[in-house]
This record gives sequence, structure tokens and C-alpha cells, in this order.
Amino acid sequence: MATVDVLPDDEPPVPGMNWIPLLGEQAEGVLERAKIDDIARTKTLNSAWQILGKGVNPAGTEGSEAGLVVGYVQSGKTLSFTTVIGLARDNRFPLVIVVAGTKTNLLTQSADRLSNDLDVDADGDDAWRLINNPTDDDMQTIKKTIEDWSDDELEDDERSTLLITVLKQQDHLGRLSSFLGTLASQLANFPVLVIDDEADQAGLNAKVRSGKESTIYRCLKELRSVLPKHTYLLYTATPQAPLLININSALSPSFVQVLEPGEGYVGGAEFFKDGSPYIKVIPAEEVLDDQNLPPEPPPSLVKAMRFFFIGLAATLVTNQTGAKRRRSMMVHPSRIRDVHRTLQHWVEDTVSTWLEIIDLNPSDPDRQQLVSDFQATWEDARTTMPSIAPFDEVIKKMKRALRRTQVIEFNTNGRIRTPEIKWRNADGWILIGGQALDRGFTVDSLTVTYMPRGIGTGNADAVQQRARFFGYKRAYLGLCRVYLETATRDAFQKYVQHEQIMRAELEKVASSGISLREWTRQFVLSPTLKPCRTSVISVGEEYVRTRGNGGWSEQREAKLTEDLRGENVKAFDDLLDGLELEWDDSYVSENDAQRHQIAIDVPLRRVAEFLASYNLPDPRDTAMLTSLYVTIGAILDANPEARASVYRMRPEASSSRTINADGLLPRGFMQGRTGSGQGAYPGDRFFHSADRVSVQLHRYDLAYSTNGPCVASDAPLLSVHVPRSLALPTVVQPTVASLP
Repeated sequence: MATVDVLPDDEPPVPGMNWIPLLGEQAEGVLERAKIDDIARTKTLNSAWQILGKGVNPAGTEGSEAGLVVGYVQSGKTLSFTTVIGLARDNRFPLVIVVAGTKTNLLTQSADRLSNDLDVDADGDDAWRLINNPTDDDMQTIKKTIEDWSDDELEDDERSTLLITVLKQQDHLGRLSSFLGTLASQLANFPVLVIDDEADQAGLNAKVRSGKESTIYRCLKELRSVLPKHTYLLYTATPQAPLLININSALSPSFVQVLEPGEGYVGGAEFFKDGSPYIKVIPAEEVLDDQNLPPEPPPSLVKAMRFFFIGLAATLVTNQTGAKRRRSMMVHPSRIRDVHRTLQHWVEDTVSTWLEIIDLNPSDPDRQQLVSDFQATWEDARTTMPSIAPFDEVIKKMKRALRRTQVIEFNTNGRIRTPEIKWRNADGWILIGGQALDRGFTVDSLTVTYMPRGIGTGNADAVQQRARFFGYKRAYLGLCRVYLETATRDAFQKYVQHEQIMRAELEKVASSGISLREWTRQFVLSPTLKPCRTSVISVGEEYVRTRGNGGWSEQREAKLTEDLRGENVKAFDDLLDGLELEWDDSYVSENDAQRHQIAIDVPLRRVAEFLASYNLPDPRDTAMLTSLYVTIGAILDANPEARASVYRMRPEASSSRTINADGLLPRGFMQGRTGSGQGAYPGDRFFHSADRVSVQLHRYDLAYSTNGPCVASDAPLLSVHVPRSLALPTVVQPTVASLP
């Protein structure tokens, strides 16, 4: 087994790492069993190495670190944390705890995956002791396993790493914390790894606004409190809530790692690109009404089923044996179980009817019509899967495809557990359910999704977690279709842009090595969506959002400190340095207070650098500036050569503005329209370009009253205009510092 290599203070291999984990047989074994290509293996291992190295230093004294690990939905987060777990064993971690969801089926899914990937039951290997949801009967095993690590007479390969999976549930977490608390003295000498899978769900404090603690949050907080030296990793594909919670929360992360998927992954960027052939719209009149269901299945559901069975039959032609012959369909309506049962009856009746018809004489009109319908669907499939088997061969397999498909309602239905699926028991599966299909659960070989539901409360993270249809399906993407009502389709499309920009910002944080708690939370997000449920965001930590309509943004705090004013003056001068300024001729005046200079071809990247250096400590100004920075960053991503206009306002005139006792401008400082009729000054807001970002640089003397003495002379003030065509809706939650 590897030994711990402490990171020298003057040789950080990656910003933010606290120590250097050494690679051993356990992490390597995980990746060998995963059967992934060399590029994916290297990428996964390097990421796991950084994640563990940014955590608590095993050679250090007591302490803890919390890290946020962000992947895409269905992108292989489990392989990432399994590799981190293997690496923890390689580096002498005696205890690993995986908090695995809120439902028993998810815990079972995670435990089985961990057992297989870590080869827990390998003959002659005592590297692991796996315990699921520990009971009192397991406490002796836990105690003795941890005590082994304090026995100097044992070799490392004679000690087992204890791997505990536990439900995110009060009784199970409470029992585990209570027992580990009795072992605090032994654990004080050893590092512990805690994985919180689906970390944005259930565990965050949903009572923070009332000054209380929700049950699961309190349980997780207690678990962390009994582990003297540990790393807590929050794994999620939707990090909005963990990012926006109070930085003093027990679950607030201090570092972040962004996971990159392998080559075969297909996510939102491909499913929801412009003109995507994989997305089909459910007509408004066919969206299911929970209170008034139609007497028969909507045509769009029948079309979705027809496409699913064409894909399954085609798969049976080309893959006669093995797991690859399996295909699944997910029907995901509202959470109302009566709706699920109705849909189940519709699907089962449709399958039975098709089986009867496909068995009729080929000359029968009903059979001919059904075959014709299937052929039209096959033609659609061929547009995205040119290599699909010939239709004559596909239709021959249709009877088998229909007969060997199981239709199940995937809910608890009063049972203690959500049903567990034995995927090998059928060639085709059609799962019908609500919340059980929302997150975490992996639908094997999913090709067709039918989702006749709206976006609900409009929380962006909740919408994205329904995307069970993402995943490693490049090989059979042509057989995939997703049926959505219009608003849900639009929400997914808007989320894709939000996700790309959010991940890019988090990657900057990760590569910079700064603490995540010092980063200004900044997202691009459609006004139709909220980042997450507001119950976990405390008052005072609320985000500020713009609706993406464009227009003017003005500085509010004017006086600042003398040092900050001086730095902002320098920022003005640096931006203006070398610009070809000319007198603006869009409005002609002999009044110096109405004459401005303009540079019309300034690289937008230079403006971005200027905004990054401009100091605005007031939270509202910081949010405004950050929003502009995010928007400009998106413009530059689309067009690195984008240009801007820079105005030097009234450079030959002296003007003043009144501020309040806090140094704030009670009203906007920009000069309004004066006079009326032809020749009247149109106001400062008139001066901007129609198709590019415009920056106005103002200088004013400041006083506390109209005739009062000047308290700051020539103070710089900033206003920025973004055309509506370039504007983006943003969400900003300012913190202590911002990443430039």
C-alpha cells in the first residue's frame, strides 16, 4: 500500500492541493474494472488525485475540509468517487462513509456498484469491509476494524478499510454518529473520507430562514462533528443550492472540482442544440391534466412507444446476446399516482393490442396499417441512425420485442421500498413513475423518454435532475428520443447555457486555488427559472438577478475611500490609454457639459479587464459589476474579437453630484434630458452604440448637500450599456471577493 507524501509548502503541484496522494492498487483496480479507454482513465485518476489532495492532510493535526465535486447528470460521478475511495484506501484511510441518497433503491444501487467496482468480495483480499446501513449488530465490526489501524504489529495489508453506506435518513445517520462518537480518540489519528452523493438533496438546512436546523442537516452536521479529521465531498450535477447556502453552513464547500465526462457521454448541449432531431414536442392539448385525464392515450404517447419498440427490435436484430440488446423507456408524468396507474394501463393495453395485431395474417388490414405505422417510425429512426437494420428484419423482431418488454409502475405504492429492477429479466422495460425517477436512479439503456409535465416550481436544479435521458449513449444515440411539452423543452434549453457558463466559472475557481467561499456566485439563468429552492438560502445571502433585457447599469456608491477612488481613477486612465478618442458628433453642442468623446472600436476583452480591476465594494454594485462581467464573458466566448464603445463624458467640464451620509448616490447620476424640442440635450443615456457594449466614464465632484463643501473631487463614476440583443439573464450572490 502507498504511503502518504506530504505536500512541501513551496512546491504545490496544483493550486489548492494540501498534500500529494500516492497511487496504489485500489485506485488502479477501479479504473481497470471500469473498462474505459486510456484517456478517460487518465482523466478520472487525475481528477480523483486532485480531489483527495485538496482535502484534509492525513499527516496534519485535527481538522476538516469540504469540497464540491460537480459533474453532469448521468456522467459518471459514481466512478469518480469510487476512484477517490480507492485512492483513500491506497493512502491509509481506515474509514470511508458514503451517504447514498434518500431511497433504499438508490442505496442498494450505490452499494452494489461500490462492491463491484472496488471488488470488495475478492478472494483472499481483506482490503474492504462493506456495511450497509449499520445496525447495533455491526458496531463490534466497526470498532475492531478501526482499532486494527492503531495496532503497530499489523501490516497495512492486514488492516481493512471500513466502507459504510448509509441512507440520508435520521435514524440511520443518528445511529452511526452516536457510535462513531465513542471512537473519537482512535479516529483522531486517522483521516476519514465522507462522500455525500446527490449532495444538493435533503441534506441542506431547509429551516435556515427561521433560524432553526432541519433534521437531515442536523444529522449530517453531527456526523461531521464526531470525525476529528475528515474530508467531506459533496457530489452533485446541480450545485446551485450548495453554492448559494450561507458560507458559515456546516455543509458549505471550500474547494471545487469540475468533472469532465468521457467521449461517449451525451448531455444537454447535444440533446438541446438548435434543430435537435432528438427532441419531440408534446402538443399542449396532449399534456396530461391530473384532474381530467382523457379516456385514451394521447397520440404523442403512442408515437413515443412506437419509436421505442422500433429501436428495441432493431437492437435485437444486431445484438442477439448480451446486455447490449436491452432498451428502456421512461414515462415521467406528474407525481400523482392515479396518473401513473392510468398510464400503465394505457401502455399495457397498447402493447397487448399490438401483439394481437402483429400476429394476424399479413393481408389483414389492421396488421398492414400497424406495419405501415412502424415503417414510418423506422424512417424517422433512420434519419439519426443510418446504420439501423433493414425494416424487413426489424419488423420480424417486433413480436419478440413486444412480448419481452415489462411495464412497471416505478413507485412505492405504499410499499416500504421502491421496486428494484432485475434488468436481465427482460429485453425491454417501460418505467412509469414520478419522483422515484427524478434523480440518482440510473435507467439501464434508456432510449425514449416521455415527459408530459411542466417545470413545476421552476427550480433549475430540479428541472435538470429529471434529465435521466442523458448519459453514455453515443453508440445508440440515433435510437434516442425525448418527448417534452414546450415549456419544459424551453427550460432545458435555457439550462444548458446556464450550466456551461456556471461550470466555466467553477473551473476558474478550481484552477486558481482560491477558496470557494471567496468567490462571487455568478450564473446566467433564464428569468423563468430559479437556481434552487429558496428555503436553503438564508436571508442576507439572497442572490440578485437581472432579467436579461439589457440597458444601463450605474454605479451607486460614489465616495468610496481615497485609496479606492485613486485605484479607480487609474483604472479609467489605463482603459483610455492609447484609445483614439474623437468628439462624438451624434449630438452637437457648444456647451462643454454636453460634449463627449468616444472611441468606437475598443476590444471588448480590454473592457472586461477594466471591469475586473474596478473597485465597487457596495454589494449591489458588486452584483451589478459581476453580472456585467458574466455577460461580457459570454459575448467573448461567442466572439473573441467583439468590440465595444468607450465614452469619456464631458472631459472639459466640471460637474458635481450630491451623495448621502453613506456615500451613496440617492438617485442615478447620469444627466437627463434638458429642455424640449429640436436641439435639446437628449440626456446621457442617448450616448451608446446599438450593437455593442458601451462604457461611459464620468468624473464628478461630490458633496453631501447641494451647496455644501466638496468631500471628494473628480470622483470616477461608471455606467455601462448592454444592447438587448447581447444581454443575458444573470444570478449573482456577492461574497467577500470576486474571481477576476
